[in-house]
Amino acid sequence: MKDIHIGSIIRSKLEESPLSIAEFAERINRTRPTVYDIFNRKSIDTDLLVKISEVLGYDFLREVYLGGTTEKKKLPTASSPRYIVGREVSEQDLKDYLDEKSSIILKILRE
Repeated sequence: MKDIHIGSIIRSKLEESPLSIAEFAERINRTRPTVYDIFNRKSIDTDLLVKISEVLGYDFLREVYLGGTTEKKKLPTASSPRYIVGREVSEQDLKDYLDEKSSIILKILRE
């Protein structure tokens, strides 16, 4: 598994955006101290990551965890597990997500 420090990636994307830390905190319904705590996290709750993705206009799930590109990703073999941010999903759900045919993340969050 990739060694990802999501907090530092979020900080980097926030610095690239026009938002201040106070504005960002307000939009994700957190306090400024909590935002600084997020910057120090190696992992993050999926609900919060989805909200941060919406606010910053960056698909952290695809780009960071799935190594997203504009090319189609090679799908795992039937014997290998398929996960999106720690949740096992079916091969069809993963195909749909990679093909951008459905919002698998919202489906996962509703389960």
